[in-house]
Amino acid sequence: MSLVRSHHRAVLRNLKPHLEDGQEPSCLHPGLVWEAARTSTAVDTGRIADLIRSLDTAGLMPPIEHLALDAPMCPDWCRWGIQQLLTDIQRTRGTDDTEFSAPHMKEGIAHLEDARETLRRVWPEAALEMDLLIRAIVYVQGGAFRSGTLRQTFGAIYLGTASVESTPAAFEALLHETGHHALYLRNHFETFVTNGDAMVSHALRPDPRPVAGAVHAAHVLARMTYGLARWAGEPAAPPEVSERRDQALRRLKETIAALEPVAEWTERGRLYFDDLLKWEQELTGTHPG
Repeated sequence: MSLVRSHHRAVLRNLKPHLEDGQEPSCLHPGLVWEAARTSTAVDTGRIADLIRSLDTAGLMPPIEHLALDAPMCPDWCRWGIQQLLTDIQRTRGTDDTEFSAPHMKEGIAHLEDARETLRRVWPEAALEMDLLIRAIVYVQGGAFRSGTLRQTFGAIYLGTASVESTPAAFEALLHETGHHALYLRNHFETFVTNGDAMVSHALRPDPRPVAGAVHAAHVLARMTYGLARWAGEPAAPPEVSERRDQALRRLKETIAALEPVAEWTERGRLYFDDLLKWEQELTGTHPG
């Protein structure tokens, strides 16, 4: 919560020249983060003012927005984010995915809301973190795309249809993408690796990626494994939950093995990685597969 407040203040400092007198939103929103990241280019002060007024009307903790590409009021930050993700997936997987389209949202939203309630029950601290960090869910349909987070639209999660095809899938996706948000937030104030641009392969991507990206992969896989393990411990948990837990743990081990010989850690980063190793060992001891 302290880091969220600090990040909020940092975004507002960037936006200050474009705010009306006395304007200060009650919470961060991906639209404001996107505008703050664009302050060196054209900024729409009217759009910022309208967004802040809508946030103030919604109260201290506005409900999560559910957005889709074809929504009549799909905002510019949302369209920009979708285009960035499409460009990335075309670069890494070729031209098979030439465009994104809007999914059928009703069933996906139902799975996601069930997943949020399950998270509140089995891991309330993670649910609170999600409430603090996530303001919008953007639903897209596009072949190989599963889910994504962008620093420039911090507060928004982009979910492909595969990520909301069941409640366990949505549960995993929430842990995954909120985990990226949590680490982006920490990295805004603290550096963990000194060779973040060095390339390494890891279990979440088919192509070599920077070490900093592999740290993110290990972070989110640890969260996914732990959250799924807590849910799998309930007698009524669907078999899919244990299957996803075991897959996440296997990928976590692979990612840590890829990082160990390559990553050059700062002092704080080494403490972070040691904690991650301990978490992985405890999970492996409990669920040896």
